[in-house]
Amino acid sequence: MKKNILITGASGQLGQFFIEKLAENNNVISTDINVSRELVKKYDLKFLDALNETKVRKFIDKYHVDEIYNFASILSAKAEKYPLKSFQLNTNCFLNIVKASISSSVKKIFWPSSIAVFSKESNLGYVKQDVIKNPITIYGASKLSCEKVINYFNINGLLDIRSIRFPGIVSSSTPGGGTTDFIVEMINNIKSKKKYICPLSPNTILPMMHVNDAVDASVKLMSVPRKNIKINDSYNISSFETTPNEWKNLICEMGYNLEVDFQPDFRQKIADSWPRKIDDKQIRKDLNWKPKFNKIKTLKSVIENYNLT
Repeated sequence: MKKNILITGASGQLGQFFIEKLAENNNVISTDINVSRELVKKYDLKFLDALNETKVRKFIDKYHVDEIYNFASILSAKAEKYPLKSFQLNTNCFLNIVKASISSSVKKIFWPSSIAVFSKESNLGYVKQDVIKNPITIYGASKLSCEKVINYFNINGLLDIRSIRFPGIVSSSTPGGGTTDFIVEMINNIKSKKKYICPLSPNTILPMMHVNDAVDASVKLMSVPRKNIKINDSYNISSFETTPNEWKNLICEMGYNLEVDFQPDFRQKIADSWPRKIDDKQIRKDLNWKPKFNKIKTLKSVIENYNLT
């Protein structure tokens, strides 16, 4: 039986990929505050401001929503420019969806967290599932705040909320203001034939994953019985690690000309507070999941999607 699934923030970095995956077997109601004519035509995108709890509840009631995937947020680098606005939007969108879902038809909520919740106290060389977290960014603070709420609702059986701490997500979508955007922006610059100014130092190691792996893991997490889930806040997840210099060299090894000038900016401080490697054994065990894309397959896939082959 098809489920009615509401997606908020559907026009962002992740939303469109989730629409396509979930629409294969469900009725998807995709929404955002950014409603372009193109996306309305392609996904029947509807206007919904997740900061308006009353409107969210009306959507839930109107479409008899079974599950919600909430992607309404301001990403890490952009959030640092508007800290109070970003914290308010990231936390209140989440809280409004939670409040609107209580005593409704909604059975489950998926909410993406981030490796931004970690800090130097987390042992950044290899970050385990449950460690000290003291994020230095407003984005990380907003994500960690919501993780605490998720834990509270889950341990008290008030609402079934499931979550994953995403690393850098690699796709062919337009970068949305994240610290790991260099990985897509480099490929963009192959097309434009412009020198790329990288905001991170060449040897900054960060965990990444292909967007398809991120979608598959999330949908699988939402499909398993609650008893299978051993984590009450957010699961760690990752697929591979890379640096800006390694990524640039991999692109060049595939025969493309890419000139990169490394000029670290404020994003370097953010990246330095994030993990180098993630311990994600728990989600792999609980979901019987493993990534399909390593760094080479990821790069080839994104280049193909950009029609550069």
